[in-house]
Amino acid sequence: MKVNSLVSGGLTVGAADLVPAVNWALTGFHGPVPSNLSGLIAGALVMAIHAGYNYLADRADAKAAAKAPAA
Repeated sequence: MKVNSLVSGGLTVGAADLVPAVNWALTGFHGPVPSNLSGLIAGALVMAIHAGYNYLADRADAKAAAKAPAA
């Protein structure tokens, strides 16, 4: 069963989560690191890995469908 990579990230990102990290980046990464930054990075990694898996699964399905005889 395919699941959307945004869902598989297991992270609901709202404006309240992004604003501290974006402000920190816009100031040139000066000051203390926002406490939620590690969670944002982990969620982005999981989402990217799952998106890559979905891409590879779609390619494999397309190749199998192309090789299958027409019914």
